[in-house]
Amino acid sequence: MFRMKLTPRLQAIADKIPPGSAVADIGSDHAYIPVYLLVNRLARRVIASDNNKGPLTAAAQTLKLFNLEKAVDLRLADGLEAIKPEDDVDTVVIAGMGGETICSILARGKDIISAAVSLVLQPMTDAGLVRRWLADNGFAIVDEDIAQEGARFYEIIVARRGQGMERQDFSDEIGPVLLAKKHPLLKPMLEQRLRRLRKAAAYASHSAAARERVRQLEERARYLEEVLSWL
Repeated sequence: MFRMKLTPRLQAIADKIPPGSAVADIGSDHAYIPVYLLVNRLARRVIASDNNKGPLTAAAQTLKLFNLEKAVDLRLADGLEAIKPEDDVDTVVIAGMGGETICSILARGKDIISAAVSLVLQPMTDAGLVRRWLADNGFAIVDEDIAQEGARFYEIIVARRGQGMERQDFSDEIGPVLLAKKHPLLKPMLEQRLRRLRKAAAYASHSAAARERVRQLEERARYLEEVLSWL
């Protein structure tokens, strides 16, 4: 049996899955998280799905390497269509995709997600967009985390059906749980984001459309400066 060691990003995702869960890993790719959960006896059942045969073939190869071919239910399906009521899934993982794609998956499968199911989401981009979708569709963020790999930061969002969240200006851009607990990686992540905003504003042209874009960037930058002054 080979030992499974996850990257910081994948480990942070796996750490948000309650032990003993029935897990559906949507867009599982190489099935590293399912393997980790089963090798460490952290899940009672795992479904790994993708909407393309290629990633499922890669997942099958990983499972074979760890002698877990029969332990994971591989499914070719589009998003949350991989889950059926009889699966009794209590944790859904959607990771490694853009925020817009995650929102689309959630929107198309919203009726599949019951109040008993936790969502563990890791958007590669546009985490604020995911938070806005959750707020607008009756989901509450119950936990958050940040993982760092080299110079890149990754946000992990855990949500459940609830009363939703209030939306205020750019607050969706910063996770409410991350802010409340002053996550140790929040400050360096926001400092990096602020540098990029300033660079984008400095390189913008002087057309009317660009001036409006610069105004928006500067407004976001001022908001981040205000948050950073509190951290």
